[in-house]
Amino acid sequence: MAEDRPRLQIEGGTAEQRQNIQAFVPMRRYECELPAFRELRITRTAADRARQALRALGHYQPEIDVEIARTDTCWDLKVMVEPGPVARIAEVDVQVTGEGADDPVFMAVISDPGITPGDPLRHDAHDRLRSRLIGIAADRGYFDAEQSESRLLVDPESNEARIRMRLDSGPRYRFGSLTLEQAILRDAFVARLFPFERGDPYSSSQIIQLQKNLRDSGYFDTVRVRPLLDERSEGEVPIRAEVGPRKRTAYEIRLGYSTDIGPRLGVGIDRRYVNRRGHRYNAELELSQRRSGIGFSYDIPLADPLNDTLNLFTSYTTEDTDTSESDRFQVGASRVQRHPSGWQTTQGLRYEYEDFTVGGVSDISRLLIPSYRINRTKTDDFLYPRKGYRLDLLAQGAAEQLGSTVTFAQLRGNAKLISGLGAGRLILRGEAGLTGNARVEELPSSLRFFAGGDTSVRGFGFERLGPEDDEGNVIGGRHLLVGSIEYDHPIGEGNWGVAVFLDAGNAFNDFDDYDLQGAGGFGVRWRSPVGPIRLDLAHAPESKDSFRIHFTMGPDL
Repeated sequence: MAEDRPRLQIEGGTAEQRQNIQAFVPMRRYECELPAFRELRITRTAADRARQALRALGHYQPEIDVEIARTDTCWDLKVMVEPGPVARIAEVDVQVTGEGADDPVFMAVISDPGITPGDPLRHDAHDRLRSRLIGIAADRGYFDAEQSESRLLVDPESNEARIRMRLDSGPRYRFGSLTLEQAILRDAFVARLFPFERGDPYSSSQIIQLQKNLRDSGYFDTVRVRPLLDERSEGEVPIRAEVGPRKRTAYEIRLGYSTDIGPRLGVGIDRRYVNRRGHRYNAELELSQRRSGIGFSYDIPLADPLNDTLNLFTSYTTEDTDTSESDRFQVGASRVQRHPSGWQTTQGLRYEYEDFTVGGVSDISRLLIPSYRINRTKTDDFLYPRKGYRLDLLAQGAAEQLGSTVTFAQLRGNAKLISGLGAGRLILRGEAGLTGNARVEELPSSLRFFAGGDTSVRGFGFERLGPEDDEGNVIGGRHLLVGSIEYDHPIGEGNWGVAVFLDAGNAFNDFDDYDLQGAGGFGVRWRSPVGPIRLDLAHAPESKDSFRIHFTMGPDL
């Protein structure tokens, strides 16, 4: 049985007013045993605190009655409230002197303090304004700022309030020396990660940006940046950055499976810093039933190490599918730039040698391919996004005049959109490709378009859709249009879900010959610790198979 305690009962006023009175009139201090001589003191104290609670909400003319009602075992404190009219703001006078008088951030507060004449008086709004000024001073380096006046003047009879605030900002400090102790990179290279220079006006946002830059660089495992305020002098604040280097080399083993590729084994080595200039490299080996390859890439940071990189790469890939066989070697270079808008662009030039067989016809291609790619991924959750998208556009081509065996121009694009719908998600996917200036027979298999498979039109085998030769072999097409709509819904509170989907599309050579193929089905989803796993059962009316099972794993975007 719960222990009897004195209770507070409030009548009248709004819910917010009653809640504020409860906060101002604590009852835990009281016991059920109450001598009569203490009643008057308790009622007076409760009335005073209730008035304070209502004043905080702008009510300076309340009518409050307090009485104690004894029960058989304890007593109740009853507060009857008539809050009266609310006081309103008659004037807001905020002034900043010193160097901060011309600071645009302070000027923005003065022009729009968040409180305007005619507003109901709220003490918390007054306190927020005061804290806002003090916070700006600290964030922007006015460490000697003093608030010479902060007054809230209320005339209870007229129900008018006037706010007066005066802040003497003093001088604005500047960034002083920056101490960063690390031995893995050149000081001149690390300095390119700094968003400010010595002598720049101090800003806490720049401190945060420096910490983010050091962490995002990939070179350091631990990062702590702090201003040494106690050591400030002559208008400067020294900055200390404490970092711990990441392990120089990382190894990775990846296991995967999909019905398109089959079981897959990947091995990678990542050298996070090759030398003191911040270079790095990555080597990968992938083995599977249908596609295997080895690749090496070497990254050289440019002027902006976080957002501008020169990538040198080479790879060898061998592929054996139901429609084609190929051995492809490539070597090239690309410049990868990340832009403030969130987009990433890649300007590349690569040489490709491909020995391929499609539909029983073998050939060899040698291509020098310039390319330009723009892509962006935005998501609210990398493992299970409810809102996000991915967009990737690629333009590439080659010319016989520049030593290639075929002249062509090609555009490729794919997009995916995920949006929450009820408890589940709506997933839209699209892929398109256009090729000009070449017949499909002149193109190597890696540049032809095929449809069908786990991430294309489910219900068909991997790359089993597209134009065919006279013997019925799928040889691929010059163009591609594929789309998909899917809805998945969670089951209960766990990590399982179900999905339904419709896919449609095909590869083709001419728009007049576009043969749209459709498929639909349902699937099961599991949000595993390593990412989403999907099992789909699809049916396509035109497929040779009544149903096809598709199994994939990996991120949604």
